[in-house]
Amino acid sequence: MTKYDEEALTDEDVEYLIHTLKHPTREFGLDELRKKIENPITLDNTEIDGNAVILGVVDNIEYILHVYCGDPVLPKPKYSVHLRFKKSNIQLVRVDIGGRHTNPGEKVAKAYPHIHIYNPNYSKKDKVAYRVNTEDFPNIHNIMVTFENFLKFTNIHDQSV
Repeated sequence: MTKYDEEALTDEDVEYLIHTLKHPTREFGLDELRKKIENPITLDNTEIDGNAVILGVVDNIEYILHVYCGDPVLPKPKYSVHLRFKKSNIQLVRVDIGGRHTNPGEKVAKAYPHIHIYNPNYSKKDKVAYRVNTEDFPNIHNIMVTFENFLKFTNIHDQSV
């Protein structure tokens, strides 16, 4: 088993870690997140904000899978789904829908659905964003569909399904 320095991954390491099989550490980890996404409005809560601990099957790396949506009843909600290393809190992959972003060298923030993938060329590893590929994320207007596509993109497999 290879040990990874989470602050100094290569592009090849990132590609490998994104595509390696991962499972929730608890059987109901993903189900709890799904319930929050499907039923976000309760008497005391008007946001989706949840985590599940994910374990890399081959490399034994612990990740946090996080979903956040400040106000899910807005006509165009703003939300994000990300996978970060539990140990360092550095993000491996993050999808942002409804937000703005300024890449290095740009002067004006642009609003477009985008994905951040760990980039070894910057000290802030998620500094660069790319337009979301519609083949990977065909329906960004539905947070549940995006969540399920994110699981597929990051090779997270639900053991309870």
